[in-house]
Amino acid sequence: MDIDSTYIQELGGLVLRCKKVVENQWNSLTFVFDVNEGHMANSGFLYNEDSIRPASARIEDEPMALNNKIRAFQTVIFQKYGHRFKRLLVQIEKNTGRIKIDFEFDNAHRWTIFPSKIAKMREELRPNFN
Repeated sequence: MDIDSTYIQELGGLVLRCKKVVENQWNSLTFVFDVNEGHMANSGFLYNEDSIRPASARIEDEPMALNNKIRAFQTVIFQKYGHRFKRLLVQIEKNTGRIKIDFEFDNAHRWTIFPSKIAKMREELRPNFN
């Protein structure tokens, strides 16, 4: 996909403003956004060496800013490619500032962090920028 990097940078900037991201130590992070009609949820992890902290993404003073940006991004992708993503994966590496995103268009359960599989998922979703 050929995506204007401005959307990715703006999305990354909003993720970096999230309360859990600002208040905690981390080297890399992963958030999975579940984007459905009329509903949006997210969950993820903050990675700091061997420490892994579950987290959710929310900007305290602008609670809808991130959701609105993701909905706008979903609309742009739909207009350009004719498909709406159901899941959006955002990964950021702090020391390099690199941002990686991925989409899921079909499987609404891809990257779901089930309590029974949390240990497996936190490793599976660990960012790898190599």
